[in-house]
Amino acid sequence: MALLHSLRTPAEIARTIGANAKAIRLERNFSRETLASRSGVSAQTISRLENEGQVTLSNLILVAVALGCTEGFDQLFKKKAPATLEDLKKPVRKRGTQ
Repeated sequence: MALLHSLRTPAEIARTIGANAKAIRLERNFSRETLASRSGVSAQTISRLENEGQVTLSNLILVAVALGCTEGFDQLFKKKAPATLEDLKKPVRKRGTQ
């Protein structure tokens, strides 16, 4: 896996996301049980997210919705708009072609 664009490992990024979720939960004054009830995700899963960064994508989205933190999810893998005229001139690769 190429990590040339980032100095952080996937595990570090996941742990940061978990720590951020915990900080928002505490800021909202939610217990894990309260967040579990609001999100439909078990308190054990929330604990695993916060402490280890381990969670499924669907559970992460449920927790984000319950915390009011969904902004940016739909931008995660969005294709960037061309920044220059040269970018516009670049040929677009079609599926199955070189």
